[in-house]
Amino acid sequence: MRIIPIVAILMIASNVDAGARKLTGTPAVRTTLPDEHAYQKSLRKYLGTLTEQDFAHGIKGGLKTVPPGDDFEYNYRAHLLTLMPQPLVGTKRGAPAVNAPASLFLLASIEKPEGVMIPPVFPEPLATFTNWQYAGNVYHANRALKLRAFVTSTIHMMMMDDQLDHHPERGGARADWFSNQLIIAAQPYLGFKDALPIDVQKAYETGLQRMGQRVLDWGPVGEEPNLDMIAAVGLWHVSKAINDAKFTKDAEVYARRLFTDPRHFHPAGFWIDNRGIDMGYQGTTNFFAVWAALASDWPFAKEAVAKSYRLRAHLCLPEPGGKWFVGPSHFNSRTSSDAWGDQWEWGGARDQIASLVTDEAIYLAALPTKDDLKNAPAKRAVAFNGQIAENPLTGKGGFLKNEDIRSQPWKWRLWQSFNFPPTVNAGYEYYPIGSYARHAKLQQENSPWLKSPFQRDESFVRDFAKAFIVAKFPKQAAIVHSGPVGIPGQEDGTFRFTGPLGFGGGQLSAYWTPETGSVILGRRAGNTWSKTFDNLEEWRTWPIHAVSGCNLDGKVFTSARILQPDVVSDLKNDQGTVQVNGHIPIEQLGQGKVLQGRIAYQRTFQIDAGKVRIETRIKANGQDKVAECYETIPIYLHDAQRQAKSTPTAIAFRVDDKWLPATSEYRDKVTAVKLTRFQGEVRIVFDQPQRVKLSPADWTDTFLSRARCRNLMIDLLEGAGPAVLKGEKVVAYRISS
Repeated sequence: MRIIPIVAILMIASNVDAGARKLTGTPAVRTTLPDEHAYQKSLRKYLGTLTEQDFAHGIKGGLKTVPPGDDFEYNYRAHLLTLMPQPLVGTKRGAPAVNAPASLFLLASIEKPEGVMIPPVFPEPLATFTNWQYAGNVYHANRALKLRAFVTSTIHMMMMDDQLDHHPERGGARADWFSNQLIIAAQPYLGFKDALPIDVQKAYETGLQRMGQRVLDWGPVGEEPNLDMIAAVGLWHVSKAINDAKFTKDAEVYARRLFTDPRHFHPAGFWIDNRGIDMGYQGTTNFFAVWAALASDWPFAKEAVAKSYRLRAHLCLPEPGGKWFVGPSHFNSRTSSDAWGDQWEWGGARDQIASLVTDEAIYLAALPTKDDLKNAPAKRAVAFNGQIAENPLTGKGGFLKNEDIRSQPWKWRLWQSFNFPPTVNAGYEYYPIGSYARHAKLQQENSPWLKSPFQRDESFVRDFAKAFIVAKFPKQAAIVHSGPVGIPGQEDGTFRFTGPLGFGGGQLSAYWTPETGSVILGRRAGNTWSKTFDNLEEWRTWPIHAVSGCNLDGKVFTSARILQPDVVSDLKNDQGTVQVNGHIPIEQLGQGKVLQGRIAYQRTFQIDAGKVRIETRIKANGQDKVAECYETIPIYLHDAQRQAKSTPTAIAFRVDDKWLPATSEYRDKVTAVKLTRFQGEVRIVFDQPQRVKLSPADWTDTFLSRARCRNLMIDLLEGAGPAVLKGEKVVAYRISS
């Protein structure tokens, strides 16, 4: 199971920055809880009746370890609970919910001159912890802890509702930036409901319905699917909490849009991201989509998760040895990470949990041994004890004493915690009984589902809704991307990045053999909210399979910014032909007008068991004089961090039947290119001799991986540049092992 790079976890902060950009004004300090609405009055009144004793849990010592039982389903569910740090009821990265002084939850401690104070509790984890049915859980069903979760959720709900009533400009006034608040308020409710009087339950449910209705009225934003998907989860929890038939129906209709509407979910198996695709952020979307699919009875959610994991599996290619995978990322709207390095993988937990939904994820899920299963409940008990024993750090580097734990003024944030935004383990919370037996049966049968599609004893040519075509044979595999990429300069209020929202136009995204791994691989450097790593002046090194060049002023054009090519395909079980057509954009990459005339572009891929043949044609009418124009093929060298000791791909040119080392200097009359990687060799053989060189330097990802590539550059001007583009230029070649 792979380990997510720490830098990928830190990407969470980019979402927080998104919310921060919209904040305006300085909030007035509110010193009392809002009581404008009847439900707020009722809740505030009830809080005023609670005493310090109501929040004193009275437990001395930690959870006990008890002899294991033989219920494999119970133990597997507990095993899932051990795979993530969440739920957190303590630790320096969590909130000291158990250790916090009882006095912090009193109304007098909440309403202070410095503002409305929020106790140090994550309500969802505390509800899970308190209701964990384990014989050694001495905190099980503890009323004081349930009330702590209730008070904290109530403050969040009332203050958020008040802010949206009176100061929506201060943050959270759209579905994607608000919906996490629904989870905070609604998910733990059924866990503490039985500790509340009936009238307080009704008041709380009224507040939940108000909050949920806001999301229904707003609708999805359509910018970041990873945030939009949180609404589906939040609305489902509200529907279960309030048990209102109309709201339940409306919540399902809302969720169905996110899971089925092509404006949000592409039938190929990805959620639309800034009008394109981003397999890095899709991991975060998958986290919440899996949560929704497990929690709900929505078949469309389960179907979408299955499609998503099916596509993901076909975009992750095993390196020799089979323990590590890589894939293309050139089409991503925002990130540089491939599907294997996607966000919020949580050390394998998300994908293990996804295997409860679909067999498409089962190859990512390790079946624990029987001893591991029996030890799982006690292992989690020990983890909870460790959390409780570790309060947050003080400014001096030590840990707070229990009596020194304090509340903080309430403030809206996109995430309640910057470190661990997903606060519960959906696999544990919504475990489908029989999941262990199903997985064990597949293991016993040595099912093909237990392996990646590229490691199974099968050949195929598969069409993913004309966005991806993936072919795999015993000696080779290829991925063709012919789907959409993101649109810059949106006029609908969504965020505008400084760099390209993906590279498309119809590309050979990957060429793979069992011996070489991914020897051809399209990648990109990615965008953050403040800058792009795909620097325009470095366009020659961009590892993309494209027709690219520059005019006499140095402005760059590329077929990779054709947003959606026309696609015609003819696929069979053992072979396939894919043709993409379009026009290279006249304006692109934020440069204004680059080309004067239209340049027609066509690329044809022919794939069979022995080779991939590619023919690229461009046709111009003579209106543009260009300084450079190339067909580029991205050669994957290695990962400079994970494979630092491996020899990068060796590249050689065949000239006059001699193999010569490839360099950044042109070689004329090159008939073939040899790529040697690990224990294998791949050759690119041209139909006609070509003028070829390598890009000026290696390309290295510095954002979310350390992938290194080098472009093969085929001179479409044939040494005549600068030249007027007129008539048709053709380059054709076949790739084989």
